[in-house]
Amino acid sequence: MGVYRSDQAQLTFAAETTQGADSEMMIGTVSTGSTELASAAAIGDRTITVDSNSNFTVGDMIRIGEVAGSSSGADDTTVHEYEVRRLEAINSTVFTLDRPLAYAHAVDHDVKELSASSEEDINKHITFIPGIYDTIDTPDPEMSIEGRRFLSTESKRNWSVAYSGQQTLTGSVSGIVLLNGWCLRFPIGKITTAAQSVTGTNAINMTDGAKKGDVYITCDGTDVADIVAGTKICIWDHASNTLNSTKTAEVRVVVREPTTNTFKLNYPLQFDHIDDAKVSRVTSDDYIHEIIETVDLDTVSWHVHMKDSTETAAKNFDRRYVGGMIGSSTISAEEGGMVSMSWDSVNFLNMLHNQRNQATVGTASGDLYDGASPEANMPRFGFMQNIDTDDVGRPYHNGSTNNNGTGYPTTQPYYFSEGTIKFFDQEFARIRSFALSIANNEEPRYYIGKQGSRARGPYEIKEGPREYSMTASVALPDVNKNATATIGGSGDNLASLDNATELFKQLLLEGDYGAGGAALHKRGFNATLKFERGTNDYIIIDIPGSTTAGTPSTPTNQINSQGIFINSAPHSITGDNPFQVDLDMFFPSLKIIIRDTEPVYP
Repeated sequence: MGVYRSDQAQLTFAAETTQGADSEMMIGTVSTGSTELASAAAIGDRTITVDSNSNFTVGDMIRIGEVAGSSSGADDTTVHEYEVRRLEAINSTVFTLDRPLAYAHAVDHDVKELSASSEEDINKHITFIPGIYDTIDTPDPEMSIEGRRFLSTESKRNWSVAYSGQQTLTGSVSGIVLLNGWCLRFPIGKITTAAQSVTGTNAINMTDGAKKGDVYITCDGTDVADIVAGTKICIWDHASNTLNSTKTAEVRVVVREPTTNTFKLNYPLQFDHIDDAKVSRVTSDDYIHEIIETVDLDTVSWHVHMKDSTETAAKNFDRRYVGGMIGSSTISAEEGGMVSMSWDSVNFLNMLHNQRNQATVGTASGDLYDGASPEANMPRFGFMQNIDTDDVGRPYHNGSTNNNGTGYPTTQPYYFSEGTIKFFDQEFARIRSFALSIANNEEPRYYIGKQGSRARGPYEIKEGPREYSMTASVALPDVNKNATATIGGSGDNLASLDNATELFKQLLLEGDYGAGGAALHKRGFNATLKFERGTNDYIIIDIPGSTTAGTPSTPTNQINSQGIFINSAPHSITGDNPFQVDLDMFFPSLKIIIRDTEPVYP
C-alpha cells in the first residue's frame, strides 16, 4: 500500500507560445483514425479543418503535425512541430480542440488518432523549476454548482435542482527562493538574452527567419557547418552580434540536425526573428538577461507530478495547468537573508490530468460523449508525458537519444547584499528589508463558445492596469553625511542634502520641487536594488527603468517619466538604533537586469 506524500510532489513550468497552449511535442501510438489538414492551422487556433472525419469520435486523442522517421520518438528526419490535443466536438470536418494550438501547421499535414501516450524525453519542454518552494496552491477547478428553486413544487423552502455554473482555476506558489531568474519575468514582460562571448559573427544567418514558438530553424552562411548537436547559439536579429532596438536576442541549445542546415532547438523560440538574423556560436557561459515591460504578458503552463510512496509509475498522479497568467507577485528580502519571490495569484484557462478511468463513469455517461470510452468521458483527461525528476531543469536533449534535463540548479541562492535608495542619484537611506509588489489586475473573461464537455473555465485572461508598490524598512544614515545633487541637466543644484532627515522632508514635499530654473514639479526619486553572488553574477532592479544596469533613469516631471513617491514614512520612536523608518511607496515602472551563467530562460 502506498500513499501520496507532499515530499514526492514536483512543480515544473514553461512559457507558452500563446495563451493556453502547452508546447510539449509527443508522438504517441497511432490508432485507426487518420486524415490531413484541409487548411493551414495557426498558433492559437482552437479548431482545425480536416479532409475527413471517418474513424474519429469525440474524446479521441489526436496528434496534429507532420512526423517523419521512427515512431518511437527518435524523430531524426522530422523538421516540423507536432502536438497532441483532445477532440471535444466534431462538426462535419471541423474539429474543436480541448486547448489552443501551440504551433503552426501547414495544409496536408497529418492528423492521427492516438491509442496511447509515450515517454519521449527529447520532446519535453515543461521542465523549468521556479526555484526552491515549500507549498503549491494548485489551481484545480473551483466549481460553482448552484441550487435553483422552482415555484409550486414539493421542495418548499429548499432548492429544487442543482445546475453547474462557471469554473475558476487559480493557484499560487509562495516563498520561492531564487537560484536563478527563471521565475522573474512573467508578471512584467519579456526577457532578452545577450551572450557575452561569441564566435562566428556575421558568418551564420537565419534562413527565412522564424516565428515565436518554432523549434526548428534553418541557417546558412560560411560557418553554418560549425553548428553541431550541443552548440549554444545566440540569435541577434541584427547586422552584428549586438542587440537591436526591439531587443529580441535569445539563446538556445541545438539538439540535432535532422536535415542539412536545419536544426532542432532544445526549447521553443520566445520571439519572431527576421530573415538573415545573425546567429553566433556561444563560446562561454556568461549572459546578460534584461527583463523589459510589455503590454501583453506571456502565459505559463504548470505541470504537477506526484508519486506514491511506493514510487510505482502506474500510480503517478499528474496534472497540467495551461494559460496561467501571473497576475500578482512579490519580490522580497531582508538584510542577511535570501531573496525570494511569490507568485501570489495565477489564473489559468484550463487543466488536464492522467486519471483516465473512474468507476462511476460509464460508456454512455454524459450527453456530449455518449457512447465513448470511460476515459473519454472523464472530464479534462488528456495524454501527456510525465515530467520526472531526471527531466527537471533546462531542457538539454543533446543528440538523437532521449537525454533529460540539466537537473536542479546547483547555484547558490541570491542574498540581500546591497540595497540603496537614491535621490537624484545620491544615497540618503539604506534598505534593511523590502517587499516589491507587482499587480496586473488581470481579469478572466467568459465568452459564449464551445470549450468542451464540462469545461466552463475562462475563455481568455486579459491584463488590466499594471501597478507597482514597495514597502521597505530603511536605516537613516549619519547626521553629518551631506551630499549635493544636480537636478537633471539644468545645472541647478539642490542645497546639500541632510541625509538623516531627508526622508522626512521628501514625505512632506510629495515629490514636488517647485518651478525652479528647470520648471520642475512632481518628479519623485529613483532606487536601485542589487543582489550579488560574485563577479558577473547578480540581479539588479532599477526603478524606474534604465539603459545601464545599476543606473536608473533620472525622474522628470514629464508624463511617463516620473519616479518613486512616498505615501507614508512614519518616523516613530522605537527601540531601533540607528533610527529606522518604514516606508510605503509606489512607482510607474522598473527594469530587471540579470547576469549569470544560465543560457536559456523560459
